[in-house]
Amino acid sequence: MYVLLNLHIELKTLKKSLFVTLLLLFTQVALSQSAKIDSLSKESFDALEEYLDKNYVDSTNDVIYARAYLKKAIRIKDTITIAKAYYYLCNASRLEQAFVYSDSIIHLTKNLKGNKKYPALGYIQKGNCYYDVGKYKEALDYYLKCYNISMKNNNLEFALATKHNIGLLKNRIGEREEALKIFKSYVDYLDKSDIKSKGFYLVRGLYSLADAYVYSNKSDSAALTIKRGKQYAISLKDSLMHAHYIYLSGVNAYFSKNYKIAIDSLQKSSRIFNDEVVRAYGSLYLGKSYFEQNEKDSAIFYFDKVDNFLEKTKKVTPEFIEIYLPLIEYQKKSKNVAKQLYYTNRLLKFDSILNDNSKYLSKNIIKKYEIEELVASKNQIIQELKGENKTSKKYIYFLLALAAILLISTLLYIQKSLSNKRKYKELMESLRQNKKEPKAQSDDVKTFSNSEVPEHLAEEILIALNKFEESNRFVQKKYTLNMLAKEINTNSTYLSKVINMTKQISFVHYLNDLRVDFAIKKLSSNKKFRMYTIKAIAESVGFNTAQSFSNAFYKKTGIYPSYFIKQLNSETSS
Repeated sequence: MYVLLNLHIELKTLKKSLFVTLLLLFTQVALSQSAKIDSLSKESFDALEEYLDKNYVDSTNDVIYARAYLKKAIRIKDTITIAKAYYYLCNASRLEQAFVYSDSIIHLTKNLKGNKKYPALGYIQKGNCYYDVGKYKEALDYYLKCYNISMKNNNLEFALATKHNIGLLKNRIGEREEALKIFKSYVDYLDKSDIKSKGFYLVRGLYSLADAYVYSNKSDSAALTIKRGKQYAISLKDSLMHAHYIYLSGVNAYFSKNYKIAIDSLQKSSRIFNDEVVRAYGSLYLGKSYFEQNEKDSAIFYFDKVDNFLEKTKKVTPEFIEIYLPLIEYQKKSKNVAKQLYYTNRLLKFDSILNDNSKYLSKNIIKKYEIEELVASKNQIIQELKGENKTSKKYIYFLLALAAILLISTLLYIQKSLSNKRKYKELMESLRQNKKEPKAQSDDVKTFSNSEVPEHLAEEILIALNKFEESNRFVQKKYTLNMLAKEINTNSTYLSKVINMTKQISFVHYLNDLRVDFAIKKLSSNKKFRMYTIKAIAESVGFNTAQSFSNAFYKKTGIYPSYFIKQLNSETSS
């Protein structure tokens, strides 16, 4: 008992001693930082800015320099300089503090009139903070505020930067083609401009463009853009962006089916990143690469990392959700029912979050961003023509041309959207009313009265084709004309002629149409099937690639399967 009491007293003494030591250490660090801030605040603004505008991040020193800048700015009581200090603090601080500093920029400068940078800079910073925590609705709202005020104050550089960030939001909800257009125009503008910090913007713009190329299955364009961006990163000594390009080359290698190269690049870059989102994407594609090489245990290890990230951050994207189908299948084969249920619930939970974000963003990016961009350009032209802005005629003509392009683009988009909706309704109506009734077999047989195929053989082939269509054997991959002819005891020449004369299409198109019809019925009736990726759906109905499935679907219906699924999901959730 005495020994235990003594031990307890010693532990208490040790804890107190440790606490005092840590307190003294913290106080010493704080005093040291305070002294350094005082010393640095005597430096010129130019000297402080030269350090703070560097291309790498050093959080501890960045905060000290930014605080010195703020102290110096408060001393001279200059609103813009104080706002700039908050901007530097926002970049150097943790997210919780960054939110506060972005609010400080907005509060200080919201009543400024005609300033090109403020309060727009505060809005874009706050939008970035929301983007980083996965709150995309709020991010979009602040990006739009920045965009509108930048257009109003004729700050094309800020407007383009915001446009770039809206492109990132489109990426987040899987609208890759739309994002690609935005990033192309952003890089094209930078290539032609001579703005300050052009290299800084270009190295990031090229990364976003390369990323969009990767996800649009344009691997050659992606590789060229990655190479160019990597050269810029090296010339700027930007080690973080250089690591990003190594990571992206790994993702591009995955999509090009070079899985060993993908694993090598992704593992190299993962050792450098602190950004948890990029690390999660690295884990996603490491898992996928191992999965494709049939190294299932390694794949599941990385997929679990993505699952942990989603639980922690709720930053859901279409790509992240793809991990759950292989996780569920793996647990099913392992007969681990509890884990299978767990991952199924996770899939449903995160799919719900993704749908909420996607609906808001797709709706508001179109209605708020594209239309407001058009209105802002129009108002700018009116101001120019009224003589409120003494700009050259050449610039006025440029704005007029830009407004015309935007107007045409918007009208074309609206026309395409209406056409897609009409075709979707027609497709659903034909499903409901069973309009596609098969033509009477006797009518089909009559077409062979003067053909090379005897009528009795044609009749037998048509009966066999009906049975083939009902059996769903057409979902088998690499199904050929010879295989079907052998199954129904006829020759491939007669079979081909019967299909050509009765269906007015070739065997390949006949097979594709059957597969598309099967996919439409299954997607319409099975919500879980709609959760699959386009690639998985394509393979399950007999197509070799997602692209061949999408092309066949569009040829038959006039809309793409991704649009069809989106409309089905919006109907069931409304």
